[in-house]
Amino acid sequence: MAVNATSNEELKAEINVTPLVDVVLVLLIIFMVVTPLLKQEVPIELPLATNSRGAEDASQLTVALAADGRALLDGIEVPPGEIVARLSAIYAARPDKTIFLEADRNLPHGRVVDLMDDCRAAGIERIGVITKKEQPADAQQAPPAAPGA
Repeated sequence: MAVNATSNEELKAEINVTPLVDVVLVLLIIFMVVTPLLKQEVPIELPLATNSRGAEDASQLTVALAADGRALLDGIEVPPGEIVARLSAIYAARPDKTIFLEADRNLPHGRVVDLMDDCRAAGIERIGVITKKEQPADAQQAPPAAPGA
């Protein structure tokens, strides 16, 4: 706190705001740096599709199958025996019975079908498959060399 003495010797207390602003800015920077590190995703190599479309509703749930066979429901790992019970509980009150499925391209087809069957057992009516859009052949080629190079 800063104290100013006036000519008539009265003390006037004022709050020094500069240290407060410094602390708040440092905390803001810390949170901005740490927040992206909090989301730990399992790496999934999605299959490529030439004619894929974007998701229409971002509020939909996503069930993912990692390359090692682990199932994740919106990024949270779910033990294999509990997937039907959790999906049933979530979708019991929801009018829209749609879920998105992203599975690693190296998984056996049977494992993906088993997960789709679990989704159907939980009452889900529509399953959307998430893919990665394949780059056109023209975009994959290297750009031409500059003249005179």
